[in-house]
Amino acid sequence: MADSVPSISRLRLVPDQPVEGCELTPDVFLVNGMPSQSCRLEYHWYRSTEKMACSWCDKTPVTMQRLTDNSYYCSVNCFIAAWPGHPAQHRTDLTQRGPRTDGAAPIEGWTCIEGQPEQQSEQKWVEVCDVPSYTPTLDDVGHMLKLACIPYSADGSKRGIAKTLKTNYVIAPPPPPPLRRMLLVRNNVVVSVGKPGSARTNTNRLGFTLLTYNLLAEIYATSDAYPYCASWALPWNFRRRGILRELANYRADILCLQEVQADHYENFLEPELARYNYAGLYKCKTREFMGQYGKMDGCAMFYRRDKFSIAPNGVTEVEFNTIARQRHSSDKRLLNRLLKDNVAQIVLFEMHVPHPAPRRQLLVANTHINASPEFADVKLWQSQVLLLEIERIMTQHAGSLAQIPMVLAGDFNSLPGSDPHSLLANGGVQPLDGDPHGLLATLPLRHSMPLRSAMATVGAHVNASAESHELQKMEPPYTNFTAHFVGTLDYMWYTYDRLVVGGLLEMVDDRQVHEHTALPSPLFSSDHVPLLAEYHFKR
Repeated sequence: MADSVPSISRLRLVPDQPVEGCELTPDVFLVNGMPSQSCRLEYHWYRSTEKMACSWCDKTPVTMQRLTDNSYYCSVNCFIAAWPGHPAQHRTDLTQRGPRTDGAAPIEGWTCIEGQPEQQSEQKWVEVCDVPSYTPTLDDVGHMLKLACIPYSADGSKRGIAKTLKTNYVIAPPPPPPLRRMLLVRNNVVVSVGKPGSARTNTNRLGFTLLTYNLLAEIYATSDAYPYCASWALPWNFRRRGILRELANYRADILCLQEVQADHYENFLEPELARYNYAGLYKCKTREFMGQYGKMDGCAMFYRRDKFSIAPNGVTEVEFNTIARQRHSSDKRLLNRLLKDNVAQIVLFEMHVPHPAPRRQLLVANTHINASPEFADVKLWQSQVLLLEIERIMTQHAGSLAQIPMVLAGDFNSLPGSDPHSLLANGGVQPLDGDPHGLLATLPLRHSMPLRSAMATVGAHVNASAESHELQKMEPPYTNFTAHFVGTLDYMWYTYDRLVVGGLLEMVDDRQVHEHTALPSPLFSSDHVPLLAEYHFKR
């Protein structure tokens, strides 16, 4: 109402550690639970005039202070490098000023010296922005930020009680890890290594590149799940930059993404990737009970518009819940075990090829299989059902399984040698633990497609050798790396009668992964690593 005077009870930034280039959007809570839309809010962002950055290299964050002067340092190495000039400064500062008395607010990782005097002088500020959200710039690095939020009545006639908050010092993001290189593959053996960032090894052969990547949805990226990750590196506003940079650098022709949050697809990934000439498709998990729209994850597929178009009636969305209800509606016990909300996408593409080349079609499937270790039978059930759907669609469009090349990518949450992996790799499986819950009795537990794992190409990884013929020994050592689990869960399966692998993206540098304990980290934006393969058509 126009007569009411709103007051702000709380003003919050999550996280409270600003990073250059990462948008800050405050949460505003009004007294008595009033909605923020019921009043007019005025925002003012300020930058401190005092800068806190390394006196030797100008980097942030700083971790130590020399009390005899105004110097701060980001590492012991910088402190030592600046030491030669210290004795003269020490004598001058002690006689003229004494120890520094304008201490600064502590920041994460700050090495405090016991007994340091509290701040005596008032910090000075300069206004930098007057809109709700602010993205720190290079000029902000090393400076504190302050936000003042002032409420007014809806008609603007009355001013309520405002709130202000101060942030830690703005830090610069770490440099991105070096671009991974493509491994040139010939006859299932790696023969050479390409240049960093180049995703094609042979532009003369007709083919395409495909990337699969579990992005780690924001709803799962919590400090409880990843306590080793710096708190400022977990939020989506930081991680999304690394994800987009990775996707844009490799420019794969088709992107199969998992754990894509609905609001992140609509507000970030779809518009940002459109600038790189991608069109997108999205399928959200069937999680209606989670409440607020957008805070659910799903699968997304993007494709280069200059290289592919979707065939007529070429999009099929798979909801495993729906199939479970169709098959087991009469058995509530089985149905409850199967209702896990997982989904898949199956898309038939038509490739734009130079005339007079024949029309090329390609079927691509993208999925995220259930993650729970105690539901191994559900993983196998979902994998088998998806294969049956793919076979049905291929037969419907081409009359047989041998006409259309196919790639099935995603996060299968299954280790090499597990039942789903064996089913995909060998064409059939006898479950290791039988069928204790009776889920698998009506399934064939086989398929008729000649499938091979792209990442298991002989010689492509340190744990593979040309003499090894056991597929599970040839998969990469990991695609998911956390403090509590390390293993291979992500795959790109392809029909080897119609496609051949021409190149693979090398694995990440283990030293960079271990530098920050595990994934995600300030260098890597997800707990999974993206996989990329180049495929050529056989005929």
